[in-house]
Amino acid sequence: MDTLAPVRFKFLLGEVHLHSWRPRFVAAQASALDEAPAKQALPPDAAGVWWQGTEAGRFPLGWERTRGWLRYVPREDKLFHVRVEGDFEAYLSAWSTKARYNLKRSVRKLQDRNPGQPLLEIFTEPDQMEHFLRQAAAISEHTYQSKLLQSGLTFSEALLGQMQARATDGEARGYLLRDQGEAIAFAWCAGRGERLTYEVIGYQESAAALSPGSVLLYLILEDLFALQRFQVFDFGVGDAPYKRQFATGVLEFAEVYFFTDSWRHRLLVGTHWLLDRFSAGVGRLLERWGLKARVRQWIRRLRG
Repeated sequence: MDTLAPVRFKFLLGEVHLHSWRPRFVAAQASALDEAPAKQALPPDAAGVWWQGTEAGRFPLGWERTRGWLRYVPREDKLFHVRVEGDFEAYLSAWSTKARYNLKRSVRKLQDRNPGQPLLEIFTEPDQMEHFLRQAAAISEHTYQSKLLQSGLTFSEALLGQMQARATDGEARGYLLRDQGEAIAFAWCAGRGERLTYEVIGYQESAAALSPGSVLLYLILEDLFALQRFQVFDFGVGDAPYKRQFATGVLEFAEVYFFTDSWRHRLLVGTHWLLDRFSAGVGRLLERWGLKARVRQWIRRLRG
């Protein structure tokens, strides 16, 4: 068994954050033969056991009582990644001619607006982290991730300390994309061994016409292929069109949570599951009626 680990369960209605629940688990890796953890004495503040990275399809989605536990599988996830092998141009050669042309055109457009000026600023040292975090947080506070999903980047001494510790270990890479001297997009990437994760990103909505997200990701990958420090660059859990476009591979898996069987856990888990299913169902209906993108834009505009 590994150490006690917190997990954040978000109660979302579409993209609107209603509540967060943060139980703590004993984290473990399950063998191929295990159906449930053995019953055991847990630390007083542990909600149960978390089987990390279980193969997709092994357990059904949803929750049920089994062998004295309350087993919950909220979803099956995807982890898109890029293998940082060879050179950058060889990586781009796998793209279609049209996609490669459009991406490079976006980069050139921003370069033409900033002749002789570097577009990308990279932060890797402990004493650089505060400067990076303050500028990134200033962008992030205006993004929908912060306003709706409560998942942006916010300045705090605790987070700054974590970033500085990562930088001390050589596992921090903060990126700022600049246009005419102003930071318009950021990415916070944290390493672990030979893997670097694209953890938190954001850009100024006013700069959307410049394709800041795509340009920044292009420049980050160009940097990583030149650096050859990390073998894998992953985009974090979840699916998105840009992840499919940039990735060279994908891993499908599920996180499986075994809660101690209590009425409180049944209520919270059941509510989380029902709200998630309801939101997904409404999303499918809106998409079928051609209204999903319009409603999403309306909600983001309403929330500022």
